[in-house]
Amino acid sequence: MGTPADSASALGEACAETLAPAAQAQPVPEDGRDGLDVLRHAAHGASARLEALLHGVAVGVLFVGREGRVDLVNRAFCRMFGVASAGELVGQPGPSVAHRLSERLADPAAFARQGLVAPGRLVLADGRVLSRELLPVGEGEAHGVLVLLREVSAESAVEVEPLHTVSHVDELTGLPNRRGFLAQASRRLRRAAQQGRSASLLCVDVEGTRTINARLGHTAGDRALEEVASLLRLCFGESDLVGRLGGDEFAVLALDVTEMHQPEMLARLSREVALLNARPARAWRLSLGVGTACFDAVHRPLVEDLLALADARLHAWKRSRPGRRD
Repeated sequence: MGTPADSASALGEACAETLAPAAQAQPVPEDGRDGLDVLRHAAHGASARLEALLHGVAVGVLFVGREGRVDLVNRAFCRMFGVASAGELVGQPGPSVAHRLSERLADPAAFARQGLVAPGRLVLADGRVLSRELLPVGEGEAHGVLVLLREVSAESAVEVEPLHTVSHVDELTGLPNRRGFLAQASRRLRRAAQQGRSASLLCVDVEGTRTINARLGHTAGDRALEEVASLLRLCFGESDLVGRLGGDEFAVLALDVTEMHQPEMLARLSREVALLNARPARAWRLSLGVGTACFDAVHRPLVEDLLALADARLHAWKRSRPGRRD
C-alpha cells in the first residue's frame, strides 16, 4: 500500500497534462470557497505542487484510481468523516471505504449501495450536508475519478430533500424514482410559487433500449440507462431535480427555465448526447425523445399535470416523425 504522498504523486502524473500554470499561481483561499474552482481546473491539467494544493483547500478530495481503489484522500475529507488519517483509507477498495464511511451518513444503506463515485448531495448523520462533484481524470481511458465534497451552507441545505426510504430511490441509477420525484418536485414547485419563480418539466424517453437489450443483453441495456442518468446529472444543475420514472423514462424539473428558454436547454442536452455518441468504440448510440411543460407561479399547475402534459407532447412528437423507433 502506498503512502498518501506516493498517491498524490501518482495522481499528479495522471493529471500530467491538466493543471494549467494559472492554477499553479492561484493562491489557496483559507476559507476554501474558491478552492473548488481551482480543483476543477486541476482535474484537467498537471502540477508538481498538486499534493500541497489538495491538502491546502477546505474541499474534501478523494481519488478513486482505475483499479477501483482509493489512491488519495486529503485532510479536509478526513475531517468531514471523522477519519483519523488518510492512511486508514488509502489503498482500500472503493466499496470497502464506502461501507466504512456509511455509518456517518443519515442513510447508511443507500450510501453503501451507491458507493463513492456517484453524484448528488450527501446528508450526514449529524445533519451536515455535503455537495458532491465527480471529475474524471485523464482523457481516453480515464486514470480515475476525483470526488470533491464541500459543505453546503445552512441556506442551501434547506433546498435538500434527502430520500429517507429506499422506496423513493431507483436502485439502478440512484435517482429518485417516480414516487420520490413527484414528492420532491411538488415541494420545489410550492417554493417556486411562493418566490414567483418559473420552471420547466421535461419528460425524457430513452429510445432504442429494446434493440440494445435484444442485441447486447439486459446488462448493456442497464448500462445505457445508467449513462442517461449520468448525462442528465451532468447537463442540469444542482438546483434541478432529475428522476427515473420507470423503464426507459426519466424526468427533469429545471427551475428558472421559462418556455422561452426551453430551446436553449434542449440544445444543450442535444450537444451532450452528441458528444457522448462521438466517443470511440461505443457499442450503442443514445437517442432521447423529450416532451416539455412549463410552470408559472400564477396558474400553479400540479406536478402531475405538468408531467401528463409533457408526456403527451413527447408521444405526439414520436407519432408525428418518420422512421419512428421504440
